Amino acid sequence: MTTTLPTLNEISAEFVVARSQAAGEPAWLTERRREAWAAFAQMNPPEWRRTDLSKLDPTTIAPADGAHATAIQWDPALSSQGVIFTTLAAALHSHEALIQRYMDTAVEPLKHKFSALRAALWQDGALLYVPKGVAIEVPLRLIYTLGADGVAIFPRTLVIVEPQASVTLIEEFTSPDLRAGSFAGPITEIFVGDGASVRFVSIQHWGTGVYHLGGQRAILQRDASLEWTSIQLGGQVQHIEAETTLVGNGSRLNWLGATFAADSQHLVIAPWMRHVGHNCESFMQFKTVVNDTAYSVFDGMIKIEHESAATSTRLEEHALHLSPKARNDSIPGLMISTNDVLKGGHASTSGDIDEEQLFYMQTRGIPRVEAQRMIVMGFFEPALETVPLEELRAELTAEIAAKI
Repeated sequence: MTTTLPTLNEISAEFVVARSQAAGEPAWLTERRREAWAAFAQMNPPEWRRTDLSKLDPTTIAPADGAHATAIQWDPALSSQGVIFTTLAAALHSHEALIQRYMDTAVEPLKHKFSALRAALWQDGALLYVPKGVAIEVPLRLIYTLGADGVAIFPRTLVIVEPQASVTLIEEFTSPDLRAGSFAGPITEIFVGDGASVRFVSIQHWGTGVYHLGGQRAILQRDASLEWTSIQLGGQVQHIEAETTLVGNGSRLNWLGATFAADSQHLVIAPWMRHVGHNCESFMQFKTVVNDTAYSVFDGMIKIEHESAATSTRLEEHALHLSPKARNDSIPGLMISTNDVLKGGHASTSGDIDEEQLFYMQTRGIPRVEAQRMIVMGFFEPALETVPLEELRAELTAEIAAKI
């Protein structure tokens, strides 16, 4: 049975400090938690026009007591090459300086009320560190699990990949069906060094009833590359602020996404590609399917900063509607603060499955429901085929099929 701390309205700054000190955390972290809680207590909720938090009662949110939601799957023999993959709670005692240097430098901890809450109360989380020149061939897997009704977790993923290193990481959020009010506030920070390569697959497939309010950001240095896959299938309400910042010259990003909202789900993702360096390339393509009375929002943006030069970038979102009562808002954007751009563009499409395509498949003996399933699975294939574990890919395929 998962035990919890008091609900948010019963927690104070003194409580947060006492908990941190009792856990033996370093003084700098205790102070960060205190500052974050003070900010949370004073701030109003962010005004997110398309995210409905009206049914989220903060007085009922009870954070889990202790770090019990984190599971790490890897080959411990990699530690002989200097690789670190462990819980943040353990890493605070063995690699404190590394955490202090990087934590909270990508995702802004005091950006709004919920980011401050995450920074103040996190307990679960993991540190992945890959030394210079180390290439990890086998995918590493990190699983965060919500196992009880009405519990809140605030897991943190901190990934540091040194120059010329490479790694594949799967970050997964999972739970059984839970009653409304279960809450997850994850933070993911990824630092990719010069010439390093990262493949990152983030999968949100909570059960029903979960509110997921997350922040993710990757920072790419010179000639670094990131292959990012974002898959969103579960939960009741989701709002993810995600960004890749291409700081180093010659850095590259390929970002694929798949979102399927069904029943009364409300799934929002706001991915940004921010260009700072010279000769950087980025591409984003998200696919969305909505069914029943669900609502999905893609609020994507390309931002090309003044100091950037010779940028090449494109952003796309494509949506399929399986029900006339379902809704998808596609809001692609492009902000350019420089005159030196090779190419930049964005596009979106939205509509029903083509009836002629369905008719063609039915004339060849494929039942309409099966034809619809095949079209949806083909629609999501670019993202699904990047999932490197066959059993996980099969699990996601079954979840998607069940929503059609």
